[in-house]
Amino acid sequence: MRIVSYNILDGGEGRADPLAEVILAQRPDIVGLVEAVDGDVLERVAKRLKMDYVVAPGAAKGASALFTRYPLLESINHGLLRPGLSKSLLEATVAVPGFGSVPIGVAHLHAHARQRDEEIRLRELEIILDVFSRHRAANRPHLLIGDFNANSPVQQIDPKLTKPSTQGEWQANGGHLPRLAVEKLLAQGYTDTFHAVHPRRAAVTGTFSTQFPGQRVDYLFAWGIAPPRLRDAWIEQDRLAKYASDHFPVGVEVT
Repeated sequence: MRIVSYNILDGGEGRADPLAEVILAQRPDIVGLVEAVDGDVLERVAKRLKMDYVVAPGAAKGASALFTRYPLLESINHGLLRPGLSKSLLEATVAVPGFGSVPIGVAHLHAHARQRDEEIRLRELEIILDVFSRHRAANRPHLLIGDFNANSPVQQIDPKLTKPSTQGEWQANGGHLPRLAVEKLLAQGYTDTFHAVHPRRAAVTGTFSTQFPGQRVDYLFAWGIAPPRLRDAWIEQDRLAKYASDHFPVGVEVT
């Protein structure tokens, strides 16, 4: 099972084919997209991927979508049901051969890197953790994927490699970027799959932005899936990916 997560930037208008090419190069079985707000782009990408999909608009802004070549069993748009989520959260359950029913959350959290922004993300994560608590209670393997706009505690961030706006937020924070949101997920037993497979690369490789790739804010977190089952994980940084969006896509292969 190959899973990809990708922030496609403002719906991807005018970029459907480059986005599809980047995604197809990952050979995915399941794809989570955020900022998936353009229906025409989603239809074109779905046709290129030959996948079914479901989209979940947020209550205030944004949308999460999930594409799958496997049967889609059910979906819930928590972005509309759960007050306190600033962007989007889709929960979808997919019937994966050899794995059974796999719940997948496609999340997009509050942006920016100031301490007060991290506090908003922490409150959003409380909601997400509550949504998926029934799966943890049932010991049901699942994934949380998407753009968490949160920095990993293992990443060595050089502010000079980040966006100018992030450099300003670094200074406003007193010379650091907050890391508590990802730490909160790790404390709940979620595995940062890229770090589990490539710990050294996870410390130095970014997903955002494609022009200033100093931060890793896009993740595929797995719960209840033993690390030996993670066959590979990657951040796609080829030439086309650098221009198709402002985020690089991330992927994981689970056996």
